[in-house]
Amino acid sequence: MSALVPFADFRGTESYRLSADLADVSRSRALTWSEPGEADQDELFLTKLGVRGWGRLHHFRLLYQAGWGDGKGMPASPRAIQALVDFLKNFTLPVGVTPSLFLTDRGGLELAWEERDGAPVQVEFHRNGIEVYRETTGVESELTLDQGAAAASLLATTAAT
Repeated sequence: MSALVPFADFRGTESYRLSADLADVSRSRALTWSEPGEADQDELFLTKLGVRGWGRLHHFRLLYQAGWGDGKGMPASPRAIQALVDFLKNFTLPVGVTPSLFLTDRGGLELAWEERDGAPVQVEFHRNGIEVYRETTGVESELTLDQGAAAASLLATTAAT
Protein backbone atom coordinates (compact mmCIF):
# COMPACT_ATOMS: atom_id res chain seq x y z
CA MET A 1 0.00 0.00 0.00
CA SER A 2 1.39 3.37 -0.96
CA ALA A 3 1.49 6.31 1.40
CA LEU A 4 -1.00 9.12 0.86
CA VAL A 5 0.54 12.20 -0.67
CA PRO A 6 -0.53 15.44 1.02
CA PHE A 7 -2.60 17.70 -1.22
CA ALA A 8 0.00 20.45 -0.97
CA ASP A 9 2.50 18.19 -2.75
CA PHE A 10 0.12 17.22 -5.57
CA ARG A 11 1.09 18.74 -8.89
CA GLY A 12 -0.61 16.23 -11.18
CA THR A 13 0.27 13.11 -13.07
CA GLU A 14 1.62 12.68 -16.57
CA SER A 15 -1.95 12.37 -17.89
CA TYR A 16 -3.28 15.39 -16.02
CA ARG A 17 -1.32 18.36 -14.76
CA LEU A 18 -2.76 21.17 -12.67
CA SER A 19 -1.85 24.69 -13.56
CA ALA A 20 0.33 26.45 -11.02
CA ASP A 21 -2.71 28.48 -9.86
CA LEU A 22 -4.84 25.42 -9.15
CA ALA A 23 -1.99 23.54 -7.52
CA ASP A 24 -1.49 26.45 -5.12
CA VAL A 25 -2.95 25.30 -1.80
CA SER A 26 -3.89 28.81 -0.67
CA ARG A 27 -6.18 29.17 -3.71
CA SER A 28 -7.52 25.62 -3.42
CA ARG A 29 -8.69 26.19 0.15
CA ALA A 30 -11.11 28.80 -1.16
CA LEU A 31 -12.90 26.21 -3.29
CA THR A 32 -16.15 24.95 -1.83
CA TRP A 33 -18.50 22.06 -2.40
CA SER A 34 -21.67 22.69 -4.33
CA GLU A 35 -24.79 23.45 -2.36
CA PRO A 36 -27.79 21.14 -2.82
CA GLY A 37 -29.73 22.28 -5.88
CA GLU A 38 -26.87 24.39 -7.21
CA ALA A 39 -26.72 22.41 -10.47
CA ASP A 40 -30.42 23.14 -11.06
CA GLN A 41 -29.80 26.83 -10.36
CA ASP A 42 -26.88 26.86 -12.77
CA GLU A 43 -29.10 25.33 -15.46
CA LEU A 44 -31.75 27.99 -14.79
CA PHE A 45 -29.16 30.78 -15.01
CA LEU A 46 -27.69 29.36 -18.22
CA THR A 47 -31.12 28.99 -19.80
CA LYS A 48 -32.43 32.43 -18.83
CA LEU A 49 -29.25 34.55 -18.68
CA GLY A 50 -27.02 32.79 -21.20
CA VAL A 51 -23.40 31.86 -20.70
CA ARG A 52 -22.32 35.47 -20.20
CA GLY A 53 -24.92 36.15 -17.48
CA TRP A 54 -24.16 32.85 -15.75
CA GLY A 55 -20.45 33.67 -15.80
CA ARG A 56 -21.01 37.20 -14.53
CA LEU A 57 -23.09 35.91 -11.62
CA HIS A 58 -20.35 33.49 -10.57
CA HIS A 59 -17.77 36.22 -11.02
CA PHE A 60 -19.80 38.54 -8.75
CA ARG A 61 -20.32 35.83 -6.13
CA LEU A 62 -16.72 34.68 -5.97
CA LEU A 63 -14.57 37.72 -6.67
CA TYR A 64 -16.42 40.83 -5.53
CA GLN A 65 -15.90 41.19 -1.80
CA ALA A 66 -16.80 44.10 0.48
CA GLY A 67 -15.10 47.28 -0.67
CA TRP A 68 -15.11 46.65 -4.43
CA GLY A 69 -15.50 49.62 -6.76
CA ASP A 70 -14.95 52.89 -4.93
CA GLY A 71 -14.40 51.06 -1.63
CA LYS A 72 -18.05 50.97 -0.60
CA GLY A 73 -19.38 48.15 -2.78
CA MET A 74 -21.03 45.24 -0.97
CA PRO A 75 -20.67 41.57 -1.97
CA ALA A 76 -23.58 39.84 -3.71
CA SER A 77 -26.34 39.18 -1.21
CA PRO A 78 -27.39 35.51 -0.94
CA ARG A 79 -30.95 36.76 -0.35
CA ALA A 80 -30.81 38.74 -3.59
CA ILE A 81 -29.53 35.70 -5.46
CA GLN A 82 -32.40 33.59 -4.12
CA ALA A 83 -34.93 36.28 -5.11
CA LEU A 84 -33.39 36.29 -8.61
CA VAL A 85 -33.82 32.50 -8.76
CA ASP A 86 -37.48 32.76 -7.72
CA PHE A 87 -38.09 35.45 -10.34
CA LEU A 88 -36.40 33.52 -13.14
CA LYS A 89 -38.39 30.38 -12.33
CA ASN A 90 -41.59 32.37 -12.86
CA PHE A 91 -40.68 34.66 -15.73
CA THR A 92 -40.37 33.97 -19.44
CA LEU A 93 -38.14 36.48 -21.17
CA PRO A 94 -39.21 37.82 -24.55
CA VAL A 95 -37.99 35.72 -27.48
CA GLY A 96 -34.49 36.73 -28.50
CA VAL A 97 -33.83 38.73 -25.34
CA THR A 98 -30.89 37.91 -23.09
CA PRO A 99 -30.82 40.38 -20.20
CA SER A 100 -27.68 42.02 -18.88
CA LEU A 101 -26.77 41.27 -15.27
CA PHE A 102 -25.11 43.80 -12.99
CA LEU A 103 -23.91 43.84 -9.38
CA THR A 104 -25.08 46.98 -7.57
CA ASP A 105 -23.09 48.87 -4.94
CA ARG A 106 -25.44 47.64 -2.22
CA GLY A 107 -24.88 43.96 -3.09
CA GLY A 108 -27.96 43.57 -5.24
CA LEU A 109 -28.30 42.02 -8.66
CA GLU A 110 -29.94 43.93 -11.47
CA LEU A 111 -31.39 42.48 -14.65
CA ALA A 112 -31.84 44.92 -17.52
CA TRP A 113 -33.03 44.62 -21.10
CA GLU A 114 -34.75 46.65 -23.75
CA GLU A 115 -38.12 46.02 -25.30
CA ARG A 116 -38.59 46.10 -29.09
CA ASP A 117 -39.20 49.85 -29.00
CA GLY A 118 -35.96 50.38 -27.07
CA ALA A 119 -37.72 51.15 -23.77
CA PRO A 120 -35.79 49.86 -20.74
CA VAL A 121 -36.90 47.20 -18.27
CA GLN A 122 -35.00 46.84 -14.99
CA VAL A 123 -35.46 44.47 -12.08
CA GLU A 124 -33.19 44.84 -9.06
CA PHE A 125 -32.96 42.19 -6.36
CA HIS A 126 -31.31 43.46 -3.18
CA ARG A 127 -31.04 42.48 0.49
CA ASN A 128 -34.39 44.01 1.40
CA GLY A 129 -36.58 43.62 -1.64
CA ILE A 130 -37.20 43.74 -5.36
CA GLU A 131 -37.55 46.91 -7.42
CA VAL A 132 -39.27 46.69 -10.82
CA TYR A 133 -39.23 49.35 -13.53
CA ARG A 134 -40.79 49.13 -16.99
CA GLU A 135 -40.85 52.37 -18.94
CA THR A 136 -43.43 51.32 -21.55
CA THR A 137 -46.21 50.73 -19.02
CA GLY A 138 -44.99 53.07 -16.32
CA VAL A 139 -44.67 50.19 -13.86
CA GLU A 140 -42.47 51.18 -10.95
CA SER A 141 -42.89 48.93 -7.95
CA GLU A 142 -41.13 47.82 -4.77
CA LEU A 143 -41.81 44.29 -3.56
CA THR A 144 -40.58 42.09 -0.74
CA LEU A 145 -37.96 39.42 -1.39
CA ASP A 146 -40.53 36.62 -1.34
CA GLN A 147 -42.51 38.22 -4.18
CA GLY A 148 -40.41 37.01 -7.11
CA ALA A 149 -43.51 35.50 -8.73
CA ALA A 150 -45.37 38.81 -8.32
CA ALA A 151 -42.48 40.67 -9.97
CA ALA A 152 -42.68 38.20 -12.84
CA SER A 153 -46.43 38.86 -13.14
CA LEU A 154 -45.87 42.64 -13.29
CA LEU A 155 -43.62 42.09 -16.30
CA ALA A 156 -45.51 39.19 -17.92
CA THR A 157 -46.80 41.38 -20.72
CA THR A 158 -43.22 42.25 -21.65
CA ALA A 159 -43.07 39.01 -23.65
CA ALA A 160 -46.04 40.11 -25.75
CA THR A 161 -44.63 43.52 -26.74
